Amino acid sequence: MSLVLHDLYLCCCQLDNDKTTERKKEVDKFKRLIRTPEVIEQLDRNSESKHPKQLNWDAVFRFLQRYIQKETECLQAANPNVSATTQANRQKKMQEIGSIMKYFIRWANKRGPRLKCQDLLKHIKDTLQNKFSCAAYGTDYSSILLKDVLSIRKYWCEISQKQWSDLMNLYFKMFLKPSNDTNRVLVARIIHTLVRGCCFQSEGLTSGLFEFFAKAMQNARQEQVFAVIEHVMSALNVFLNVCVMNCRIRVCKLGEEIFPTLLRIWTQKRPQDSLKEEIIEFFRLQLRAHHPKGAKVPEKGAFAADWLKWQNLLYSLYETIVSEVGHIGSRGKYSGGMRHVAVKDNLVDLAADICHQLFDQDTRVFVSSVTDVDSAQSPSHQGTPNKRRRVELGWEVVRDGLQKSQSDFDMVPWLQITTVLVAKYPSSVPRNELVLILTTLHQILSQQRRGEKMPYVLCCLREIAVCQRLKSNLNSAQKLDLQKLWAKIWAITLRSISSQQTEAESFRLLEAILHGNLTVPDKDFWKIFSSSTCQPSSSAVKCLSCALAKCTLPEKMDGVAEHYLITTGDRPQTLREAIMRWLLGYRAEEDVEENVELPSVICRDFPNQLVSQILVVLTLKDCRAGMDFFQSPSPESILAGENPAPEAKDGTVFSESEHLFLQTTFDETLNYSNTVVLLQNKKSAASRISVKHTLKDKLEEYLLSLMECLHSAAMAPPECQVRCANLITGVLQCYSDIGVISEDDACTSVLFQKAKSFILAAGEYISSAKNKLNDKLEGMKTMVTVCTKCLHSLTKHWAKRSSSVLFLQLFSARFMNDLLQICKQLATYNGKSHDAGEVKDCIEDSFREAQGSGSGDFFDDNDKTFEVDDYSDSSDSLVVTGAKSILAEENLTKHNFLLLDILRFLCCCTAAGQMHVLSFRSDDIRRKLLMLIQDTDRSISKSLHLHMYLILLKELPSEECVLPADDISILVNPLLDLCSTYRCDQEVCSVILTHILPLLAAQGIDCDEITDVQGKLLTTIGAFWHLSKEGKCNSQVRTALVRCMKALLEKDPHSKWSVLSIRGEELPVSEVYTEFLKDSHHQVRMLAAMSVNRLFQEVQVQDESIQLKVLPVKLQQNAFENVYMKVQAGMRFQNSEEELQDEQCNRRATLLTVISLIMCCSPICEKQALFAIFQSFKENKLNPTLVKKILETVSNCLKYRNSESFMVSHLDYLIHQWLRMDDTSYNLSTFPYVLLNCANLEEFCRSHYKILVPHLTVNSNLEEVKSIAACIKRNWKELLADCLPKIMAYILPCFAYQDKNGSESNMVQQRENASKVFDMLKEDDCLGKQCNGSRT
Repeated sequence: MSLVLHDLYLCCCQLDNDKTTERKKEVDKFKRLIRTPEVIEQLDRNSESKHPKQLNWDAVFRFLQRYIQKETECLQAANPNVSATTQANRQKKMQEIGSIMKYFIRWANKRGPRLKCQDLLKHIKDTLQNKFSCAAYGTDYSSILLKDVLSIRKYWCEISQKQWSDLMNLYFKMFLKPSNDTNRVLVARIIHTLVRGCCFQSEGLTSGLFEFFAKAMQNARQEQVFAVIEHVMSALNVFLNVCVMNCRIRVCKLGEEIFPTLLRIWTQKRPQDSLKEEIIEFFRLQLRAHHPKGAKVPEKGAFAADWLKWQNLLYSLYETIVSEVGHIGSRGKYSGGMRHVAVKDNLVDLAADICHQLFDQDTRVFVSSVTDVDSAQSPSHQGTPNKRRRVELGWEVVRDGLQKSQSDFDMVPWLQITTVLVAKYPSSVPRNELVLILTTLHQILSQQRRGEKMPYVLCCLREIAVCQRLKSNLNSAQKLDLQKLWAKIWAITLRSISSQQTEAESFRLLEAILHGNLTVPDKDFWKIFSSSTCQPSSSAVKCLSCALAKCTLPEKMDGVAEHYLITTGDRPQTLREAIMRWLLGYRAEEDVEENVELPSVICRDFPNQLVSQILVVLTLKDCRAGMDFFQSPSPESILAGENPAPEAKDGTVFSESEHLFLQTTFDETLNYSNTVVLLQNKKSAASRISVKHTLKDKLEEYLLSLMECLHSAAMAPPECQVRCANLITGVLQCYSDIGVISEDDACTSVLFQKAKSFILAAGEYISSAKNKLNDKLEGMKTMVTVCTKCLHSLTKHWAKRSSSVLFLQLFSARFMNDLLQICKQLATYNGKSHDAGEVKDCIEDSFREAQGSGSGDFFDDNDKTFEVDDYSDSSDSLVVTGAKSILAEENLTKHNFLLLDILRFLCCCTAAGQMHVLSFRSDDIRRKLLMLIQDTDRSISKSLHLHMYLILLKELPSEECVLPADDISILVNPLLDLCSTYRCDQEVCSVILTHILPLLAAQGIDCDEITDVQGKLLTTIGAFWHLSKEGKCNSQVRTALVRCMKALLEKDPHSKWSVLSIRGEELPVSEVYTEFLKDSHHQVRMLAAMSVNRLFQEVQVQDESIQLKVLPVKLQQNAFENVYMKVQAGMRFQNSEEELQDEQCNRRATLLTVISLIMCCSPICEKQALFAIFQSFKENKLNPTLVKKILETVSNCLKYRNSESFMVSHLDYLIHQWLRMDDTSYNLSTFPYVLLNCANLEEFCRSHYKILVPHLTVNSNLEEVKSIAACIKRNWKELLADCLPKIMAYILPCFAYQDKNGSESNMVQQRENASKVFDMLKEDDCLGKQCNGSRT
């Protein structure tokens, strides 16, 4: 032992001395030694080396535990009947003991976690479970748990599911049965943190959490400290958001149980804003669970455990929200100082959801009592009458809210609610209300065109415009009234554009009006784009593009030329020229001033290529055809399954859980499409477009003038130069797309050469920034961001397409190399970092090849060294809610963000460079980028380096071209070590799996030359699958794993190379994939179920179409058997009574989804799948309504008239299979005829006896035939005679068969059976001579 540790060792040995004075002396010495730099350094070194005989931090911790135990025993044995002074001294002693442990742990872990998590947790748990020690040190040890264990990511990831459970049970008990000295705020904070950890790091503890929150919220009314309720509510919301997909019914039941309590806290206790936020979040979650996507009745996907109680709760919540909105208005009017008029979005969203549920009911007024929210749990005292009041419902309430006061504080909340209500649920707006609401909004708009309310009025009008476009049932009178109102609103909106406060909203409203063809644009509208009323902006340009696509552009307009003659001294000949000048900020040469302001078109960000497209369209003979051409989706976007205009309105995006709920109840149609996607041939469309060359020349003149203006500007920002260059190349590219010029001619044009000079100037800025990064950090970030935006259009893959080729050809090799040098500088930047102290796990295991032997696991248990440079301990004052993720943006500095932005840009450039010849070599750039991760591979545990690797992993692979094998190998090399390092961090694992998806879909990943890369990818996926089988992956990771396997199935549908090697067993991905159909989590099962068609079809992309080609028959048959077996295995589950209802509902949905998709995508297995539904209906007690929904959707997909005709077409097969089942319970009476819309057995037999009787007869079951005849009141022989031709059609082919070798016993048996049936039929008491005549 080294000399510096010898004193510490001797001191530790004396810590459990029997003499109190000796222990006190040694503790003081211990506290002094433990912070000595030499001792700390040596203990760190010994802890890293893990030498068993060296004194290290863990050994010192054990000595300290013995000291705590000794002191505790002494305190416990002391006489309790002592003076107050002695008692105070004991309390002080207890505090000192707890402080010593806290002091030691923080010194030990100050440079990174040195102590073992398991030892820490065991000591904390043992201390808190002991009644005396918990009372003595409970607060100190709870603080240690919160600040020194749960706030460290390494410890957070090492805690097992059992430990999470034990800790939660311990603190639940403290909370529900507190002692007098329990710090309830601290306990609630720890519960919040523990629930987060449990939900994000493990699964399977939902029952205990439901029970705890039900009990905790019962006591919430009596809680006086809002901080306690707030932490419990935060924990509850975390838990419900995580478990709601899997436990919707239990979440609804819990919600209905505690809803009244929370309403009372809100209405009667005046909670703080932070607590109110949590309560509102809870209510919103309950609305989503009860009414996904606004569903109102069970038939459409809604659910409530007690509908009457739930409706009453909704009424109470509605009343509370209306009252809250009124209070907000009152507080705003009478508060001093500045106060924002808007209501928070979460309250607005909740209000809109409640209004949607209650407004279209027959009830217009309900009577509310003060005790409504207390429900049955707190009835009013006898003899004390309840206060009752009338509460109004309906759209009249909204209109009254908009009209009752001119105050912004009163009106704006109702404007917000109306906007969200109409945006989220446009179909719920009654058609007779449209005129009334629009009239009200028009009055507001016309009375005051200034003030804070105006942007909200315009936003509301925009949503009304969108809503009206969706209404197809308006009568002529309503249409006329609406048209008049929109014309007035249009005129007022045009005038409001001149106000900077309302400009953007005004243009958005005009765009919505144009899109819905609600009015015809007048000359005042076109003048906006040819005058100085406003500068070009993103909203203005979008509105202009919509107008060009929807309306005919006037060639000339009075007043436009005169206006330009007055303002610029130059007269444009046409409106088109005027719009070009307005867009480009054109000024005649004689009017150009020295310090003129740069035009907006190069100073602002616009939707990429949109300005260029408009400029080119203005030079075409047919503007509308030109806009249609440019805005139609490209073939690449169709192949990628992208929406060409994915602009989503605020408030209209529903949660993932809501989609899942409606898929579970089959109220949201699944994607059953089996059609071929045809790609638009843009070349033929371009040939029909012609250009006006005089206008084209004018445009070139204006562009040259713009560039001259930028050249002459002093100190033009580099991002403006990039935007100008992008604008020029965009125009040239548009002309190239329509065939006006070739790409080669574009590259040699004057415009292109001028644009190239701007990029060279921007390159000079980068070169100068290399040595002055700190000074030019913001400028560099802005410029790189603009460059990246210029490469991206409306889709993320734009940079890889031809539309960005001209822009990329502007960049020189020097430009790229300078950016790479800056990357290297930033990757090694030593400035102050905000890293969260994430360290490489000292006990984390490395991934082993899936064929591994020995331990039989996928991981080696060899300890690794770890880095501790960036650890910083948490402040006691900080409200801790768990350990910060290594992926959190707070870990990154401004320098780090710049580095990641540059990486993304360079990755986009290399992706495009693989398909086109550019001025720089994309291969060289890609290899230099890969060298960055080779250099930083040693410190992949750093937040920055992890982000760097994930960006390269996601962005470098391309679906369009093949990466060199060496580069893919370098890219994949760190993957296994990375997964090893973070295998316990569920968030990082799911992100890693998500980021390898582009690599799995990359072109050439299935080549024979990269089998080693395939092996590493398959090993990674196989190891995670094995971990998921052992319960070590949460649902988020398993969901990502399903997506990875789906990608593999799409790339290798025949399973030629996508085979996982698990403990020496070779398992094709197609087989492993079906295991997820019986997963424990509903989201995972449904995700696997909705992609099950990948086992039956493969996607083939041809020149102008996407073909969905079926796989070989044998593969389909094997897939069906495997899938059906797994999904039926998933139906055999064991759960508690509380979980049963959720599990039954969820697993039945998985079963039906799988079978229905197979019916739609596999003609080979269609009959088998249909029979599987009938069989499952009987075996799994399926809901007839649910099954009918499925069959209706399938029949529509397969082009049948209705579901009944679809099933009747297969009824022969269904009856045949049903009657040949070995189980005796499969008979005619148990056949699910209800699915054929037959009310009873008699109706079924009467409608389909011509199918039933032949099958029963062939099975020699004449008794059943007689029972059918009796049931439908007909003679059984008549029935046989009616069905004789079909009976003979079944048995005659068997007589024709001749078995020469006796090898096919099945056919021999069928022949014998046919003979028996025929002999039975020709008997005199059956059909007799009639049957003989048939055989003849």
